[in-house]
Amino acid sequence: MRRIFIAVLLGVLFLASSPLWVTHAQEVWQQVILNTLEKGAKAKGVSVLQVGEVSTLSSAVASATRAEVVAAPTAGSIYLRGIWIEKAATSAGLVTVSYGTGTNCATSPTTILSLAAATGQILPFGYQPIGIQVPATKALCLVTEGSDTSVRALAQ
Repeated sequence: MRRIFIAVLLGVLFLASSPLWVTHAQEVWQQVILNTLEKGAKAKGVSVLQVGEVSTLSSAVASATRAEVVAAPTAGSIYLRGIWIEKAATSAGLVTVSYGTGTNCATSPTTILSLAAATGQILPFGYQPIGIQVPATKALCLVTEGSDTSVRALAQ
């Protein structure tokens, strides 16, 4: 009886010490999230949805003269994702986003939006999301109150 008890006890201890499931190496967030363009969407498996925003940041505009930052496409339109305010004048900061045709949107310029600092305030620095589609075959232009305010367009 004692031998049976010891055999059962050893059997239970053996089962308790062995894993009942297959173990795997732990994945870290870099293994799950990071991926390169050269690997493509199928690198992580079938039905992987990869999303991203591919845009171009324009050159900085810090001038009271309207400047074209994205040329008019021959077909289709420009999507203005947002603007990036680099610096702004206190109480006089002004950013105007417009579209049109011709050099620096001189022909039929149309204002999309205009941001102006109130007395004693400044425009918010950094990225300001907009999400506006510019009409087809129109160029995108920016203008500020002068050299004290600088802005860029993030567009595609």
